[in-house]
Amino acid sequence: MKFQPLHEWPSTPGEAVKIQQQFKSSIILENVLDKIETIAAVDTAYNVVNNRLYAAVVTLKYPDLNDVERAVAEMEAQFPYIPALLAFREGPVILKAISRLKRKPDVIIYAGHGIAHPRSFGMASHIGLFTDIPSIGCARKVLVGEHRMPGRVKGSCSPLSFQDSTVGFVYRTKGEVKPMIISPGHKCDLKNALEIVVNCLSDFRMPEPLRQAHLFASKFKQSSAKKFHQGGVVSN
Repeated sequence: MKFQPLHEWPSTPGEAVKIQQQFKSSIILENVLDKIETIAAVDTAYNVVNNRLYAAVVTLKYPDLNDVERAVAEMEAQFPYIPALLAFREGPVILKAISRLKRKPDVIIYAGHGIAHPRSFGMASHIGLFTDIPSIGCARKVLVGEHRMPGRVKGSCSPLSFQDSTVGFVYRTKGEVKPMIISPGHKCDLKNALEIVVNCLSDFRMPEPLRQAHLFASKFKQSSAKKFHQGGVVSN
């Protein structure tokens, strides 16, 4: 897969915030998908010992969630860990992994936020705009906004509001565990973002594509770290 660069990667938080402010108006919050045949998810892992980030992207058929394709990439971390600027730290390695896919997925779920973000430009919105692929954010914690805690049973849901607008949902993906934060990223609306994630749920907290990406990223990190400690050459 190939895509055009959206911007140069900044070296300071101030520069990163300016980029978010510059491009947030380019986000499309309308559903453009007539039919979804494949759905991908991306997650990363980090090795503090060698300061490397590992990204894994997993593509599954939709809605049966059978495996289609996988890709990985690793890079040295160049940007500090700042929650509202996570795309500037993980974006380069995520894009590298996505570029290695042979088939363009119809939609991608990211382990981060979409518009449920202080500047309405979280990971899913940012990388979604970069790739021009419809995107959804599915995060573990609320970054911004107000909500009522949903019920404790699976399927309980509360809207997440920020600046007098609904920017996502706090959804109980599994009973008696912390809810996930679901928000549209790019070329997707609130209704479809929630519907797609719900259709990807199994018996776990994370939707199945994201769970698979999380496991794959962790496994890739372990194997790459082992090679690093053995003096092997890192080529990803």
